[in-house]
Amino acid sequence: MSFNGLIKKKTWSPWAAGVLLGITAVVSYVIADKTIGSSGGLESIDSIIGSALHLSWANAMYFKFQMPPVVSFQMILFVGMLLGAFTASKWSNDFKFRMMPDRQWSEIFGPSKIKRWLMIFIGGIIIEYAAGIAGGCTSGLAISGTMQLSPAGLIFIAGLFVSGIITTKILYGRNY
Repeated sequence: MSFNGLIKKKTWSPWAAGVLLGITAVVSYVIADKTIGSSGGLESIDSIIGSALHLSWANAMYFKFQMPPVVSFQMILFVGMLLGAFTASKWSNDFKFRMMPDRQWSEIFGPSKIKRWLMIFIGGIIIEYAAGIAGGCTSGLAISGTMQLSPAGLIFIAGLFVSGIITTKILYGRNY
């Protein structure tokens, strides 16, 4: 199969994707002297918006010194991930705009789209807040942290798997 055919496949081998992600992380560190991580990109966007709208929380020490209102490497990375995901879904002819919920969610929690979107929104806020407390997101801690054998990264990835299994069992029970 040609390179063009491989890159347009709907699913990739997890081994190939992992190797490419590892190469991306190393190249990012070598070229930009930055590790990959996306939660900082969202915080940079928040800081820029808050500062532009003169919101009181934008004057907090965190947004003045830790996440100042500037275009950051993480913000560019975040936008690049969105564009890359869109491009990949178009190339593989897998792009669909669909409204949730899926079959599995509907069987357990009912067909309400508003309930699903509300849960996604609340979950996103919790994850972003937790990433700030933990010092990084999944890509920052799990990928970049474990790449450097950081204890925080190793503890985070173990906690990620354990909490994911527990949460899935609580939400879906035996149905998953």
